[in-house]
Amino acid sequence: MMRPTSSASFNSSLAKVSIDAHPSEQAIIVRYEQTIGNLRGRSATSVDIESKTIQKVISLKELTAQVDIRALSSVVLSKCPWIPSSSRKELEQVLHYLQKRSGQKLTTRSRSSSAVSLDRRQVQTPPMSAEMSKLDEYLECFYSETAAEKNRGALSILELTKIESNLTEMIENETMLGALARVFREDWKKNFDVATNIVRIFVNFSRFSKFHSTLMFHKVGSLCLTAMEHEVKRAESWQVDLRKSDPETARKLRTALRKQANLLAVCVTLLTNLAVDINVELKMVRRDLVSLLMKCLHMSIDSPNALTISTMQFLLKLSIFEENKAVMEQQNIVEKILKLFPITDTDLRKVTVKLLFNLAFDAKNTSKMVESGLVPHMAPLIEEGSKALNVLYLLSCNDDAKAMMAFTDAIQLLMRDVLTGGGSEVTKAVLLNTCIEKRNAQLVCGTDGQGLNLLMELALNSRDLMIAKVVRAIAAHEGPTQELFVGWMPRLLEIGMNEGTDSAEDKAALGLESLGAAAEIRVAPWAKLCEEHNMIPWMKDVLRMEFEEHEELAVMNEKKPLQLQVIIACGTMARQLDAARALIPLIDTFIFVLQSSQIDDEFVVQLLFMFLQMLRHKELADLLMGEDSALGAHIIDLMHDANASVREICDNSLVILGEHSQEWARRIAAERFRWHNAQWLEMVERGAHEFAQPDDDDYGADVIFDQYDDGFDLQEPLF
Repeated sequence: MMRPTSSASFNSSLAKVSIDAHPSEQAIIVRYEQTIGNLRGRSATSVDIESKTIQKVISLKELTAQVDIRALSSVVLSKCPWIPSSSRKELEQVLHYLQKRSGQKLTTRSRSSSAVSLDRRQVQTPPMSAEMSKLDEYLECFYSETAAEKNRGALSILELTKIESNLTEMIENETMLGALARVFREDWKKNFDVATNIVRIFVNFSRFSKFHSTLMFHKVGSLCLTAMEHEVKRAESWQVDLRKSDPETARKLRTALRKQANLLAVCVTLLTNLAVDINVELKMVRRDLVSLLMKCLHMSIDSPNALTISTMQFLLKLSIFEENKAVMEQQNIVEKILKLFPITDTDLRKVTVKLLFNLAFDAKNTSKMVESGLVPHMAPLIEEGSKALNVLYLLSCNDDAKAMMAFTDAIQLLMRDVLTGGGSEVTKAVLLNTCIEKRNAQLVCGTDGQGLNLLMELALNSRDLMIAKVVRAIAAHEGPTQELFVGWMPRLLEIGMNEGTDSAEDKAALGLESLGAAAEIRVAPWAKLCEEHNMIPWMKDVLRMEFEEHEELAVMNEKKPLQLQVIIACGTMARQLDAARALIPLIDTFIFVLQSSQIDDEFVVQLLFMFLQMLRHKELADLLMGEDSALGAHIIDLMHDANASVREICDNSLVILGEHSQEWARRIAAERFRWHNAQWLEMVERGAHEFAQPDDDDYGADVIFDQYDDGFDLQEPLF
């Protein structure tokens, strides 16, 4: 054996030397990288540096059981200078493996069939204990030809890696890591038990990020990913064979599929640990990892096992990126996950709920979850943790999900948490969304109104703003729940009037919600309440307060929520004749507000609605619609507003005005004629402009009218 030389080389260095046994012959394979510098030009002033991988095969045909391995390693090192002396121990391990392999090949030829069956009957049980001092002994097991012996060595090393204090010493053992990687690469297709235990060893190392670089150097992650790709394809083939095989073959296939699932599970766990580095994760994703995981999930979805939970954990980690979520959605991840329910395994259930939470931010996924019946499965889980409650909140934003809540225990659980003081803000938010559905609101109130009374006491006594919003949502529904609020009206109005104008934000917010809830109650004795609480002067002051501010301040406070709630309350009061009479002194104020808030459609709609309710009372219509009524003029001006709701209310009001007075009917008809006439004139002018004959110069030379014939003869009489 000669030292490699090159006439063009002036300097070289060796790095990354690896020693492996030849798979079939008595030889070792040495791979190393060599960096070579080449001179350019006669003056040798410039240098080209290149790196290339060189592989040498060293034949050892005379290696027998009687050869001294240590002496042989010295001979190899002396004749092969590219093998550094620091690799002596690794070289001796490979030579020992070759020596043992050559001896076993001779004995296996004379082995009887009963001996082979005896090997198969060996029970593979993990050792009760393992010692670091016997690590070399465990490594020698990997040079055996029997899978049972290799598995015994893997289990022993696995026991050692369970002790954290051993890991640092073991990770520095290049011989051990190389042997583990080599055996896995050679045997994972042949024996699932050996491969699974080796990957479990790597998993124990991968729990600590400081060991990741060493694992990556030995390409452990790439090996596992390659194994997963092959096993997923093999599983698909086995599934096809399983459906058409005889019972004995089917039993063997099911056993193989079960062991294969265990191997895939530990591979996924290892990759999950290595993916703590985002760059490593991106490399995995580029190898279509997401689709691979979706296939693993599909394999284990019918009978959840270790592969299911490890896959779900990795999908959860990947789901924080939109690109990964898009791939998952394309492969129907929501439908696949929902097949797992009901989930009895606690760990799998927690991971699944977290993954659903990440997916539920997309409205398309939320709709799929609701359509597939996730709400009944998710409702009982809100007692276990906050994530299930968060998922239920996202689902409760869907109208169909709100309707499903009535057929679950969710309302009872939410009410119990809220009333006992243990409910979070998310709990209250879910209850709020739930009460937007009328049937749910009735269930919350109960048949005797006890539920509503408890919520009212909690909202008003503890000054809980979220519960006040829940109360307001319940008040918005028509039906028997309206009667339950009558007894609470004095309290609601008192808080709304006293605190609605307070400078403190929390007080003003509670006052606004209280007044908003009161404004929804149509069956309340509004005339009596107005008199008892002296509401009319207060309303006048509130309505004038905001609109008389400086222009710049009014723009900043554009929404004017308290004034809007006052107008809504007036619209509710105007339904009752006695209460509507009490509003007559505020007509000028209402018209002033209407003039001042033309740009705010919500204000305009609510004011017009209130006027419409008052016009439906004949005696008030006579009072409001005199010949010089400013209200009628405003309604006529708004009859062609761009807002559809404004136009609809104006049309209804104009019908009443036309029936009330012939003079108003004439004015309304004249305004409609003027509007339609203006629209017609505008259309005619626009049409004349669009279809006007262009100048001759505009035709250009490309248009030749003789080429067109529409069958119309100008000389032919029309009639």
